[in-house]
Order: sequence, then C-alpha cells, then structure tokens
Amino acid sequence: MIRLGTFDPGISDAVRAAYLKGVEQLTRVPLAEVAAGIDRVTLEQRAPDPAQSMSVAQVQEGLRTIGFFPGGKVDGICGYRTQSAIRLFQEYVRSVEHLDMLPDGRFGPGTQKHLQRWLSSGQQSVWAPPIAAWQIDTVQHAEYAEWIALLAAVKQQYLAAPDRTTGLVNAFKKGSDTHKVAEWEVGSRVVHIVGIRRREASGKFDDIFVLLMKGLVFKFQGSTEPGASDNPLGRPFLVHGQHDYHFGWHQRKYLALRPQSAGVLVVRSGRDTTLDESDLDRGLEPNGTINIHWGGKGLTADVKTWSEGCQVINGSAYLNPQNELVNCTAFAALNNGEIASNSSKTRAAYNVMLDLITALGSDLAPTVKYTLLEERDLSLAPALAAGLSDARRRVGVMLA
Repeated sequence: MIRLGTFDPGISDAVRAAYLKGVEQLTRVPLAEVAAGIDRVTLEQRAPDPAQSMSVAQVQEGLRTIGFFPGGKVDGICGYRTQSAIRLFQEYVRSVEHLDMLPDGRFGPGTQKHLQRWLSSGQQSVWAPPIAAWQIDTVQHAEYAEWIALLAAVKQQYLAAPDRTTGLVNAFKKGSDTHKVAEWEVGSRVVHIVGIRRREASGKFDDIFVLLMKGLVFKFQGSTEPGASDNPLGRPFLVHGQHDYHFGWHQRKYLALRPQSAGVLVVRSGRDTTLDESDLDRGLEPNGTINIHWGGKGLTADVKTWSEGCQVINGSAYLNPQNELVNCTAFAALNNGEIASNSSKTRAAYNVMLDLITALGSDLAPTVKYTLLEERDLSLAPALAAGLSDARRRVGVMLA
C-alpha cells in the first residue's frame, strides 16, 4: 500500500530531507508543530507487496501521463501533491466512471488496477478537452467564460465607482493579502475561487463557492459568514474583493488555504452578528487567521464556532463541470475525530477542491486568487445568479 509518506527504496536521505524542508517552506510551519495524525507526513520506505507492482515513481509518472498530475514531480516520495493526485483519480473513478472506489489517497491493488487500465487503453478524462482548449486560450466551457467575464466586469465597476469598502481597501497603507481593485487578477491563467456573500445572513452552511481552473467550473457548499468571536470589537468579516491565498495548515491540523503573508483585510461587526455600513467606521485590519478550510458535513448545521471569519467548505456534496450534483455523504466525516477513528471517512468534497488545486493545478502558480463578491455583484450576470440559486436548491434537496 502506497500512502502519504511512502517512498521507494533507494531514495536518499538527502532527497527525503529536501522534500520535508520543501513542505515546511511551502506551508510556513515546522512539521514538528503539526498535530500528530494522518495529516502529518511521516516518511516510510515502501514494503514489498506481491499484489502491488507499481512503485511510487511509477504511480507519479502514470498519474502525470493520464493528466491528473500535470506538474507532478517524479521523485519516488508520496507527498501531499501525490496523495492529492491519487485521491483525485479515485474520485474520478467513483463519481464519473461510477465504479466502486473510496477516494482516500491510499494506492492499493484496486486503484492500481484502474490506473493500469487507463494507461493501457490511453484513456483520457472528460476534463481533457476543455483543459486542452484552455491551454491555447480557447475556452470550451461556456460557464467558465461567463465567470471570468463577470470578474472582469466587477473589477471595472469598482474601478469606476468604488463603494465604501473598496475605497478603504484602495486607501489602506499597510501590507496585506487583499488587493486594491486595480490589482485584481481576472484572467484565466490562475486558479480562482469565487465566494458570494448573500444579503440573507442565515448562519447556516448554505453558500456556494465556485472553483475556476483550466477552463473548468466546480461548485462547493459552505459558508462565507463568521460564526463567533471572543473579540470585543465583534466578528471579523472578510472584506469583499480579491485576496491571495496559499497552502498552509488550519490550526496545525490539516491542509487548508491561508493568507499568503500579512493577512487579509477584515471589518469587525461590533456587538451584532451582521455587517453594517456603520461598522466601516472602525476601519480595516489585517488578519492572518482567516483561512479557507473544511467544515465537516455541513448539512443544515449552524456555523457557530466552526468559523471565526474563515471561509468554510463542507464535505457532503459538490457540482462537477457537467453541472451534475455529486453526493459524498456516504464517506463524508463529521469531524476530525471521526476521520482518526474510521478509515472509511474523509473530508470528501473538501478534498476534491484541495486535490484539484494541488494535483490538477500542480503546473500552475501556488497562489490562489479568492474573490469574495457581494450578492448584488451578480446583477451583472443574471444567468450565473440563477445557476447558483439552482445549485443551492439541489444541494438542499439532496441533504434534506
């Protein structure tokens, strides 16, 4: 069995040390400070297994060949990106080919059989044609083009007429991971996540996040609302606009997206649970703890302490580029304790988002552009607004 931390015989001490150092440089946390458990990599040499002939390097090369690991490094170490590529391939076998498979990132004889099937037949994923079109700047996926156009239109709208929040961002003098409007990147050559803050503050996991990458559109369920805070100035609301995110650890427990440097800009809500125009009188402050992270199954639970301003992605379901609702509830864990005690439970749909960025996007820059829009911004794209409403409805029906 190949799993996180497995390495091939013959991989030198120096190569292994360089890998671990690279993880710490990327996530900016010493691995010794990461909580013990399945998410902290521990290197272990691959043991001989008659039922499994492929080495780690062969798995990496195979996943790269079939398009699930385009920028993958064939180094013989199953690190986080290799685990993501394995898991993404398993999820594809499960959700697109509709074959029995648990996307757990463990490469055993069953996953090997499917990878060898793909390699021997020269099979391609249904994502391959739109990705090939994206590579030559010819987008096949109409909705992807509409989202990129919306980002450009919103940028132009705020450039021409900044609202009070974007005006404060533009005037902010200190360092932060929140961009002034003129600096927004709205093209197709980066990974975009788009969140939409709705006028209705429900306190539930009922928002939709849109992942845009390589000409593809995926949608995930979650919440943009802060659930709680002990700060006397109130809950931290991430300002609408564009922010730089990078891989790191959430509470030093599992991989998440974190502000890249000084922190993203937030507004404190005062004594209530909503963000009002008067709250802007307090000004903006950078906050380095506003992550994009996992929030369990989500379902209809209250946000509460799940999020002190973080943007939270749930594990129960997602919509694929064909706009099909993919149900993950059978293996979606409720919390970290359930993952630790049950090998058949994972972070499910959240892992899909993570794996798309780390594996399918392994040949792209590591910075993710997260653009938080206000619901009113969708007036520039009524068809996209209707699509998001439909996505919320379909997820709600499935989870009811």
